[in-house]
Amino acid sequence: MFELGKGDPLECREDCLVIGLQQVPKKFGGLLGGLDNRFGGALTELVKSGDLSARAGSLSVIHTLGKLPVKRLLFIGLGNPKELRKEHLKKMFGKAVKHIRKMRWPTAAVFLDTFCAGTVSVKEAAQMLGEAVPMATYRFAGYKGQPNIPEVQLEKVAVYIQAAGKKPEPAEHATPVHSSVAEEAEIRPGNAEHVNAAGKTEGQPVKSANLQTGTYRKNNGSPEETTGAALHRGYVYGKAVNTARTFANMPVNIWTPARLAEYAASLAKKYPFEVEILEKKEMEKLGMGAVLAAAGESKEPPILVILKYAGKREWGNVLALVGPGAAADCCTPGENTGMAGAAAVLGAMEVIGEQKPARNVVAVIPVAGNRITGTATNGQDNMRTETAVITSMNGKTIEMRDTGAAGLLMLADAVTYAKQYGASQIVDVATLTADVIPALGRDKTGAVANCDVFFERVLESAKEAGEFIWRLPVTEADKENARSSKIADLNGSPGREGGVMVNGAFIGEFVEDTPWAHLEITGTAITGKETDLGPAGATGVMVRTLALLAEKMAEQD
Repeated sequence: MFELGKGDPLECREDCLVIGLQQVPKKFGGLLGGLDNRFGGALTELVKSGDLSARAGSLSVIHTLGKLPVKRLLFIGLGNPKELRKEHLKKMFGKAVKHIRKMRWPTAAVFLDTFCAGTVSVKEAAQMLGEAVPMATYRFAGYKGQPNIPEVQLEKVAVYIQAAGKKPEPAEHATPVHSSVAEEAEIRPGNAEHVNAAGKTEGQPVKSANLQTGTYRKNNGSPEETTGAALHRGYVYGKAVNTARTFANMPVNIWTPARLAEYAASLAKKYPFEVEILEKKEMEKLGMGAVLAAAGESKEPPILVILKYAGKREWGNVLALVGPGAAADCCTPGENTGMAGAAAVLGAMEVIGEQKPARNVVAVIPVAGNRITGTATNGQDNMRTETAVITSMNGKTIEMRDTGAAGLLMLADAVTYAKQYGASQIVDVATLTADVIPALGRDKTGAVANCDVFFERVLESAKEAGEFIWRLPVTEADKENARSSKIADLNGSPGREGGVMVNGAFIGEFVEDTPWAHLEITGTAITGKETDLGPAGATGVMVRTLALLAEKMAEQD
């Protein structure tokens, strides 16, 4: 668990003390003034020899050899302090946490003040640490048998700040930061708490890292309470990203529409949410032809999940978060990218449930198999062989000739239903087309929007979250392309040219005048390589952006 240490960090007794080392002329002045003296100037000599580096992102481990109560010093090079930014710092924390895990050290301490350089404050550093710990320790174990090797988890992270201006106290007087939030650092699908709630479990349970953070909602401005609140906030965000990662990593024969509905119901029990779950019969009565067509011949019946969070007494000025889950009938972990939009919205709602912003939010999550009714493909050359005309909930007809457009169809009915819930602004997150990847790569999320003012709010939240989004233009030509069918109101299969923009134009036909933004995450939902903040696989992208948007809109309105 996280603890707030009130004493001298150099007197702590954890397995390691993590220290930020700035690339300045005198590296052991100020807060670290006495540290080099305890080693008789040896640390300065190590810097001169290159064995101890302040280069940005470098890690250096120095054993204390009994000169300090703590066993080791783990230095993180911060580089030029003027160039340090929050997202850089989070990655550095993640790198350090991964090293601690690799070395199987169960406890660690962090001298937080040493990471406050440039524009980064103690509060911001605490939040980045809170996010980095769960994200960097995340693992998707899959369904393989586990070796009989005892797991050593990171059980305790003691956080020390000297900005409080208090006299040093013995390290054993550290104050625990209690929480109602506890999550496994290594999530084994089917056994983690948030997966258990959705149905039966499979596999072997793992040991809990028992990480906890502060539940401070209000504080008197003291450094300890401010730091505790920031740690809690960061941990909530990091844990929610892991939730989305797990749901997008799980194969669809386990993470089915029915289990997603059960998980949403469990969220409504845990947080102040109202839940509505529409099944096939209810959707037929409402005329949701687009969602029903997206499910088509899939063995899993479609569902539509609605989570309503009333952050204000009166229901109005509602932010709608829409995320479709398109599940192909396969069972290969890591290929379930169609669920990434639904996973992002569920993760964001987890943050909203914890943080309780004063903003009305409704989450609309349609989930269906990717087997569109009335269409088929030739297995050899993937040629379109049949055409279907589908009637959506708002009465517009759609020509479909593409079996891979289930997400687009689900969004048509989902945004229509969100408007019936009084949505004043809508953000949808989906994996509709891989055409975004050649244009923007795998580190940038594509976006289209119909309102400059609202998109600026989304962009502001994305920047603060460290999630890069790039707006693409929707022109009259794109709108004409979306309406190019000769037999229906809209063409759901107009071709690949300008795919993201044409998809945006298509969704815009159902959004109409409501301020809206579409986030295309096909490129960013999955990473093929390990990073400082997690393994290869699902990234949980846009969880933080969506949650921050709700919080910032609560503050600004």
